[in-house]
Amino acid sequence: MKNTIVVGAQWGDEGKGKLVDVLAEQSDLVVRFNGGGNAGHTVMHAGETYKFHYMPSGMLHNKQCILGTGVVINPKDLLEEIKSFTDSGHAPKLQISARAHVIFPHHQLIDAKEGGKIGTTGRGIGPTYSQKASRINLRILDIIADDAIDRIKKSLRDVRDILVTDGIFSESEFKDYCESVSQEYASFGSDFKEYVTDTEDLVRIASNSGKQVLFEGAQGTLLDLNYGTYPFVTSSSTLAAAAFVGGGAIPGVPIRILGITKAYTTRVGEGPFPTELDGDAATNLREAGHEYGATTGRPRRVGHLDLYALRYAIRISGIQELAMTKIDTLALVNGIKACTGYKINGKGIDYFPADAPTLELVEPIYTDIPYIADLSKDEWAKLQGKSKADLPESIQTYIKFIEDFVEIPITILSHGPERNETIVF
Repeated sequence: MKNTIVVGAQWGDEGKGKLVDVLAEQSDLVVRFNGGGNAGHTVMHAGETYKFHYMPSGMLHNKQCILGTGVVINPKDLLEEIKSFTDSGHAPKLQISARAHVIFPHHQLIDAKEGGKIGTTGRGIGPTYSQKASRINLRILDIIADDAIDRIKKSLRDVRDILVTDGIFSESEFKDYCESVSQEYASFGSDFKEYVTDTEDLVRIASNSGKQVLFEGAQGTLLDLNYGTYPFVTSSSTLAAAAFVGGGAIPGVPIRILGITKAYTTRVGEGPFPTELDGDAATNLREAGHEYGATTGRPRRVGHLDLYALRYAIRISGIQELAMTKIDTLALVNGIKACTGYKINGKGIDYFPADAPTLELVEPIYTDIPYIADLSKDEWAKLQGKSKADLPESIQTYIKFIEDFVEIPITILSHGPERNETIVF
């Protein structure tokens, strides 16, 4: 038995929510290990659509779900998500790491002022991680403590200069803010105190007893703070390795690393995108794939599949196998291509540029792809439980072309948003 780490292999929005939901059925624990409410996971089940921003997608299987130490949490938003889930007739089995950091309203205000430069979701994620690194933020354990109000007030005094000097608050506004937020967040702490525990110990016990743990990553590998298209990246590590730091994965326990990729490429926000489409081609692909952000509703930038970037993501995150989503969307568009190399000033390069301005100069080298068979739902349903050899020849060819280039197998194929619209090879 192996634990599994699921990570995005592109710039996020690859369909991780659905795949985690599918894999959760065979898992005992589902653990989120990075990011915050900027992670929008959309899952469709029994005709209903669920959008999770905090809670792991495994909630719909009534599995034990965990928000690990690496997650940053807005208590108000999380409580609203729990209530919405409960009101829909479900009972959340949720545990929250006492060591996870807290998002406060002032983090969102800072984000609104500064985050637009790189197209953040405005949910305060970056400022929270920044103050975590500066050792001036509070953790969940602080707001559930008996002296939570005093701890919150002290923490706010520590960031006074940032908030007042930078013009977020006037002096009088800051005093009012301290009073109201300390009361409000201590109340939030009381409301979800029952969910808080030493989650790392839960993961350790499960792993050592042979239970299967599914680690759910947020965003995508190319948005990693260290290895992504910096500075147009998220504020946490999105690599599989982050599951050990932020989720409590145990070194030495057998584990598989599954990367999720779309059959094409999308991106939200600013930053280089070598295979980006524009005009009618972009509109057609965006509408065919319903490419709008689950968190922001913003239209996603869309483009051809970038195998060069995908291979880079696979290597830096140690991805061992791929799940491909949106294969059915390609049948609805014309002019399919895949990028198999980069050129700068007419000369081929053999690396993925670390410098965003350099990556902006990249000219993709394309390979034309034959049409992708347009199958009906019934035709796809007949392929359940079949092998790759049973797929239409055009889809087989596309999959093999990708596998040969990135040197790992595609083991899951998603052809629609529903849980049962998934083929596992």
